[in-house]
Formats: sequence, C-alpha cells, structure tokens
Amino acid sequence: MIFYILLIFNSLIIMYDVNYMTQTESQYVAQMDTQRENGLLLVSNMFENNSQQTVYLTYKFRCIRVSATGKSANSQSGSFVAASGQTISLSKTALSIRPTDSYDLLLEIYDGNQLVAKQELKVPEL
Repeated sequence: MIFYILLIFNSLIIMYDVNYMTQTESQYVAQMDTQRENGLLLVSNMFENNSQQTVYLTYKFRCIRVSATGKSANSQSGSFVAASGQTISLSKTALSIRPTDSYDLLLEIYDGNQLVAKQELKVPEL
C-alpha cells in the first residue's frame, strides 16, 4: 500500500515538473543571435517575455572553447527584469574564432532555482 502511495506521489511530482516546464517554455524565450565578423564570433544573448506579467529572473551564459592548445571556459551571469511582451538584451560577447576552434554556447534563464528557458548552440555547426 505504501509503495503505491509513493509511486502515485512521485508520478505527480514528475507531472508537475513537466507541466511547469511546458507552460514556461512558451512564455519565456532564451535567444542567442550570432554573427561572424573579422575573425570574431559575436554573440548577443536576449530574453523574450511572452507572459502577461513582469518577471524578475536571472541568466547564466557559458561558453566552452576547444582549440588545438586545449580547452577554456568563460561564463557570465546576472539578474534582470522584463515587462510583459518585452525583449531585452542580456549581454554581448566577442569571441576569437579560428577554423580549428569549436565552441559550445549555453544560455539558461532561471526563476529562482527553476530553469524556465534555455538555448544551446554549437560552433562551427551554426
């Protein structure tokens, strides 16, 4: 009997997490725009609030570069406020890029500890 109660409780928790993520995925959009220019990869991190309310969120941007000389990582984070329907710029980064380099770029948006939106890009696959 206890096993069935725990199984039902765990199923409800999983359903809640999936429903929360599904609901917020369409309301909040993490977006990375990229351009290549003069040996640089220009990355603009943006957030789009499609919800009906002003939100107070945080972001984390991580970039891992793999080159012939090894791996290096760079990260940025911050907090922001976005009004309903607003698209805001979170950060801009210029990365030097050579034909042999590759980058993993990840932008995550959090409401407290809850991940509400993310985008991941791999370079040179852009």
